[in-house]
Amino acid sequence: MQPLAFIDLETTGGTAAVDRITEIGIVTVDASGIQEWSTLVNPERPIPPFIRQLTGIDDAMVAGAPTFAEVADAVQQRLAGRLFIAHNARFDHGFLKSEFKRLGIDLKATVLCTVRLSRRLYPEEPRHGLDALIARHGLTVASRHRALDDARVIWHFWQKARAELSEAKVDAEVTALTARPKLPPQLDPSLADEIPEGPGVYLFYGEDEQPLYVGKSSGLRRRVLSHFGKARPSPREASLAEQVRRIEWIETGGELGSQLTEASLVRRLRPRHNRQPKVALSREQLAPWPYGGPIAIREGRGLHLVDDWRYLGSADGEAAVPPLLAAERPPFDGHTYTVLVKHLAKPRIRVLRLDRAGRVEQGRRD
Repeated sequence: MQPLAFIDLETTGGTAAVDRITEIGIVTVDASGIQEWSTLVNPERPIPPFIRQLTGIDDAMVAGAPTFAEVADAVQQRLAGRLFIAHNARFDHGFLKSEFKRLGIDLKATVLCTVRLSRRLYPEEPRHGLDALIARHGLTVASRHRALDDARVIWHFWQKARAELSEAKVDAEVTALTARPKLPPQLDPSLADEIPEGPGVYLFYGEDEQPLYVGKSSGLRRRVLSHFGKARPSPREASLAEQVRRIEWIETGGELGSQLTEASLVRRLRPRHNRQPKVALSREQLAPWPYGGPIAIREGRGLHLVDDWRYLGSADGEAAVPPLLAAERPPFDGHTYTVLVKHLAKPRIRVLRLDRAGRVEQGRRD
């Protein structure tokens, strides 16, 4: 049988680039049997209150725990040569990849997401989160949102599905889900495992770091991979696939962040394959700025800073706002203007009015 590793992590937050791991749980399965391993991890930073409440892991529990650097070898040994299986696997694989990258190690693994597997095996079911799987299949869990217990649940789901639907059915879907997407030969095939699933902006670069194309999507991985592997690509698509040498991406809090970031990058980089938006507006056509000063538009956990219809950048929290306000203002951009006008006209938009120092004005949360 193929060696398997069922993995779950607990972390200080949801962004692999800035948050850190607090607990690792791994269940390994192979011909020799089943083994379990787990450890708390010192994230070397405070654990936010909502994470403490969700997981039960607090700063005191991890104060004497090893850092990731101290357990990296043990983790590598348990993952080597195994199919990496996790629920919402981009999250767990992304966090481990980021932690290993900080140590100068490139984690490579074939990754299987059991959310996607559940959707393929049980298409009639409306929900496929871990709690839904627990309820649907009568799985038991001792302590939800603890790494080893959640890793056990994923292993139990694997066993249940193979018993209910047959091993052949599950194996066929696993083969389909772990097949490598077709990328241009000049790109690293493992790139497909790194691209996040959520909203954001992606950038294609050519020789000498020449910007080729900037795009946005609510599903980054799906959209980026859609550029390649078509049986009959258009001349423009074929040219882009031939020229691309590097791909990078910026995750955003949602649709507005993607639209504003894309508009800013297209204006600044002028990529070769982007059509420059032609939004010519006279002063008479412009709506007056309705806020009298800078604002922050909340989207998810992030804040988008805007003043006089100019997008100033995005911040993770209010503490990061003042430097963005102090920076030089970008020129007026018609495309950004149209994006903001449409968004601010929507109901229930969360707007914070700011003073010139970047502080939220008391009583001015619209």
